[in-house]
Amino acid sequence: MELRPQTDKLPFLNVFRVKMKIKSIANKSIASSHNISVGDELLTINSHFVNDPIDYRFFSSNYLLKLKLRSKEGGIKQVLVRKQLDEDLGVEFFPTRYKSCPNNCIFCFVHQLPNGLRKALYFKDEDFRLSFLHGNFITLTNTSNGDINRIIYQRLSPLYISVHTTDEELRKKILSNPKIPDVMPLLERLAKGKIEMHTQIVLCPGINDGKYLEKSVKDLSAFYPHVKSLALVPVGLTKFRERLPGIKPVTKPYSKKVIQLVDQWQKRFREKLGSGFVYAADEFFTKAKLDIPDKGYYDEFYQIENGVGMVRQFLDEFNAEKRLLPGRLRKNLNITLITGVSAFRLIKQIIEQRLNSISDLKIRPVMVKNDFFGQSVTVAGLLTGADIMDTLRKKKNLGEIILLPPNCLNQDGLFLDDLTPQDLERELRRKVMIGSYDLMESLIKIFEEWKSEN
Repeated sequence: MELRPQTDKLPFLNVFRVKMKIKSIANKSIASSHNISVGDELLTINSHFVNDPIDYRFFSSNYLLKLKLRSKEGGIKQVLVRKQLDEDLGVEFFPTRYKSCPNNCIFCFVHQLPNGLRKALYFKDEDFRLSFLHGNFITLTNTSNGDINRIIYQRLSPLYISVHTTDEELRKKILSNPKIPDVMPLLERLAKGKIEMHTQIVLCPGINDGKYLEKSVKDLSAFYPHVKSLALVPVGLTKFRERLPGIKPVTKPYSKKVIQLVDQWQKRFREKLGSGFVYAADEFFTKAKLDIPDKGYYDEFYQIENGVGMVRQFLDEFNAEKRLLPGRLRKNLNITLITGVSAFRLIKQIIEQRLNSISDLKIRPVMVKNDFFGQSVTVAGLLTGADIMDTLRKKKNLGEIILLPPNCLNQDGLFLDDLTPQDLERELRRKVMIGSYDLMESLIKIFEEWKSEN
């Protein structure tokens, strides 16, 4: 079967077709010098239908492009473009509509949100394109036969897949959806298509651990190297679970047990596969109050954005750059550094052992407990502006600067409760700055600004 017939009935079209309308055109770009206008809809490139940004990137890489567009007035026009290989046309499209999740996972974080938050937080995405573009995890439960064909044909790799268990009946219960397709044949098909996959299991004590976890690890490792990694992540529970299934929280003893199991599996896999393959998320180590492993534990840091190895990278980058720190500052500077419960022990250790040895500098770590979602939620990325503000109101000697972790704000600079850093500044009468994932970079920036202002 040909995967790219020249008809509008492509075997990997989504159930709905997205209009690829042009939002803007860059100055002095290829598009600006051709008969292409804002408001035009891109229909085809070299007779291939363009359904989303991935199709656009895939088909527009050639030297010679024959574009078919629908103008904003409704007419059809053809545009011939000659360009360099992989040179972009310089067009920006209106946002693409993505597929939503059809499942009701027993631990779904969206279902544990209170009413009244901004609308975007309640959207459950489940689209292989977002997995490829941004590393979002998908379950493959709404991935059609045509989607699989497209993934393989266009080499949409790597993909990030939430498996949770390879026991198909248990998986249906965890996803609360008896109609989902079996995951193992889908993984096998993608593996045969040489698609690289990174998988995760959200561990729920007493549900998908024990013999089920043993089976899942064994089953998934059989697809190596196409299934390149498996991350074990602790289930996150908020206080808003009144009508949801009962799930036990992840405890300190449970975390230690998971870490021990992963150590055993890694030893076996390193001998057999040359890779650790399975990794425990950083949160297990912080909950167990154990040191973070050396970088060798994480191999290529395949799932760092999933909280697997992020702390190790943070530590290594800090240690590699600490020589850049000054021995003293010209004027006293006091900084309040905000952190969640999980990272507090680590941050406090770094401050005490290295940063507070700098003359005229005093950094004070402040742990903010999550009253909004419940104190079982311990990561900084889920802190609200209100919880930070309430914590700091009770503190004395906040210093001149309050430094926030970067992951507690979205791309618009908003906390989950829509407060802003500027709200904190007005209330606390202190300068508020947003840190980066590189603590050294954040501090050097603060020192330079402090020096120029004083």
